[in-house]
Amino acid sequence: MSIRTLVQGLAAGVFVLSGAAFAAPITGTPIGGTYTWVGVPQGAPAPASTNLANYTLSEDGTARPHVLFSSADIGSVTLDFYNLAAGLAFFEVRIDGVATGSTAHPIVTGDTIHAGGVSVVSGAMSLDRTFSATQYVDIRLALGGEADYRFDWTRFEVLASNDVPLPGTLLLLGLGGLGAGLTLRRRR
Repeated sequence: MSIRTLVQGLAAGVFVLSGAAFAAPITGTPIGGTYTWVGVPQGAPAPASTNLANYTLSEDGTARPHVLFSSADIGSVTLDFYNLAAGLAFFEVRIDGVATGSTAHPIVTGDTIHAGGVSVVSGAMSLDRTFSATQYVDIRLALGGEADYRFDWTRFEVLASNDVPLPGTLLLLGLGGLGAGLTLRRRR
């Protein structure tokens, strides 16, 4: 085994490990809510869909509004909003769990319409929307066209400052691999 091969293998391993630490589910993590949805009996699951189900059905040819993870950075997350279905879709946004807005929600009983959402007209998309947050950004689809498309809060995490490997850590890993490679070479 050459030193070059060993160093390339270690670099690839560091890249894969660091990428895995930052990966977030492409469709977010459903977290739900504690509110009652209009038209849904008390205790019944609400609402009718999830972001993941909307994405999956869209991939199978049934266009449904959904949001996808694009990237995360320290203090921000970038999302892509899709609405290839008929009718307007209004995605509500909640930053770090803080409720915004003062207008009573017509669909989610006991909650308000969260300000700062993303409207996407039929057959369109809104890509690379970046939201600043300390911990996470929640997205909900409760307003817009078809009730069957609605989904409850779905969470997208931002990177914490301790999620980013320090350059010194990567340097130490590289030097350790280089040392191991030199040792193997000398033994041959």
